[in-house]
Amino acid sequence: MLPDVDITLPRFQQVRLILRDRLRAGFYESGLPLPGERQLAEEFGVARVTVRSALARLQEEGLVARLRGKGTVPTVPTARHEGPPGAALGTSHGGGLLDNIVSMSLRTRVSVLEWRQMAAPARVSAALGLPPGAPVLKVVRVRKFKTHPIAYTEVFLPADLAVAIDRHTLQDTPMLVALEQHGVEVVSAEQTLGAAAADLNVARILRIAPGVPLLRVSRVASDRNGRPVQFLVGLYHPERYAYQMRLTRVGASTKVWIDADPSAQPAASDDV
Repeated sequence: MLPDVDITLPRFQQVRLILRDRLRAGFYESGLPLPGERQLAEEFGVARVTVRSALARLQEEGLVARLRGKGTVPTVPTARHEGPPGAALGTSHGGGLLDNIVSMSLRTRVSVLEWRQMAAPARVSAALGLPPGAPVLKVVRVRKFKTHPIAYTEVFLPADLAVAIDRHTLQDTPMLVALEQHGVEVVSAEQTLGAAAADLNVARILRIAPGVPLLRVSRVASDRNGRPVQFLVGLYHPERYAYQMRLTRVGASTKVWIDADPSAQPAASDDV
C-alpha cells in the first residue's frame, strides 16, 4: 500500500513523494544507505523497477546519491543535521563552500578522460608545494548535468594520494569524498575565479564554439595540517554554471548554480 498520496499519480511518483517526505523529515539516518530496492519494493508493494525510477528522480532533485559499494544515501539535512538544503552528509567540511561542491558533485555525472601519473609542471609543483618535477597524479574529467556537459577539469594530486583516487571510484564518488575516505580531511581551499577562451578540445567536450568565454576556476585544497592535497583547474560552461555571492560586513553567502536550460531558473543551488 502507498498511504497518503494521490492514487491517480503513477506508482513511481507515489513512491518518490513518500521517500521525499521521509528524507526531508530525517526519517533515514544521515550518512547511512537507504533500504535496498528489493526491501522498498516489498514495503510499498511495487516492482523494483518502480522503486528504481523513484530513486532516479530523487537523485535528479539532489535528495539522494547512488554511490558504488554504498547504495543510495541521503544528501539532504536530517532533523539531526543543520545545513542548507542539498548539503552533503557524512562529510566534515563544516557546511561551507567545500560541502556545497561535494553536494553539487553528487547531483552530476562525471566521465574520466585521463588518469595518469606524471612529472609535475612548474605551476602544479608550485601550487602543491612540491619540488619541481615531483611525481603527481593527473585526472582529467568532464562533468554533466542531465546529459549536458557543464565542466572540464584538470586535477593534480601528490603521488602518494593516487591510491585514494581510483579511476573507477571517481565515476560515482566526488574526489573530496574519496580523499576523506582515505583519511585525508580537506578543511580549506584557496580559490580564484577568472575567464578563459575555449580551445578546440574543450569546445568539443563542452559542445560550444571555439573561443567562447568560459568561467575559469583555480583551486588549491589543503588538509587539516595545511598540506596542499589537490590542485584543480576547471573550465565551466558559461550558460550552465554560475557562482553567486552575497557580501556583507559580518559574513558571506555563496551559491553554485547548475542550469541545463539557460532559459530556466537554476536547476540546483545551495547556500553556503
